[in-house]
Amino acid sequence: MIVERVYNLALPRLEGKKIREVRVGLGLIAVELDDGSLGVTYVLRKETADGCSLLPQGGSIIGMPAQEIAGWALQGKNVISSAMGLAVLNSVAEFDKLEQVENVSSSDAAFSVEIRPNDTVGVIGHIGPIIFNLKDKVQSLFIFERGENLAGGVYPESKQSELLPECQVVFVSSTSLINRTAEKVLDYCTGARDIVMVGSSTPLYPQAFHGTGVTMLSGTRWLSEHRDPILTGISQCSGVRQLIKYAQKMSVRV
Repeated sequence: MIVERVYNLALPRLEGKKIREVRVGLGLIAVELDDGSLGVTYVLRKETADGCSLLPQGGSIIGMPAQEIAGWALQGKNVISSAMGLAVLNSVAEFDKLEQVENVSSSDAAFSVEIRPNDTVGVIGHIGPIIFNLKDKVQSLFIFERGENLAGGVYPESKQSELLPECQVVFVSSTSLINRTAEKVLDYCTGARDIVMVGSSTPLYPQAFHGTGVTMLSGTRWLSEHRDPILTGISQCSGVRQLIKYAQKMSVRV
């Protein structure tokens, strides 16, 4: 499992660290460690449980060992705890050792791999910037979302096994690591020249993706010097579009 690989790589870097701050907004989750490291992941609002008590450990997370919270990413008990665990793992990626893709406009995922006019492209999750950048540049664009009453041009999850094998390039929202659908999606991408994991939930650990078919990681490094506006913004329901000025987009080959 990819998340288990990420966990094993991150574990030594989490040793002795504790949780300093946690913010759970309606769109994003942020976790800050006591060394200032920051990780941010998405909230899968449509997949949260009913009721107001979504996290039994709520109120006691600050001060807990970072390794323990990171382990929540493996347990899959609910999408909030899984996302929080992934945020901890993301916070200690070795960003300074990563070699970014050259000649990528702002390291935007849509430009991180070669896109050809005759390509069929799949997008897992309604990732607006990628769809906007590619909709008139490729032969076909298949967008997949969970749920019912999907808008025109968006396919249900049940069509992935049929349509993903036709795609030369696939962009996969890294929220698929939170709801534990990533491996299934990757298994369907049998004809893909490139598979890109996308979004702030992306763990920037290239080694963890070896042998999975993924060729590119397009994620985000959240800058600790901007921790105050990041944490405040997430508490007040800000999204990536509002907060990305406090971060660095990164695209890294696997």
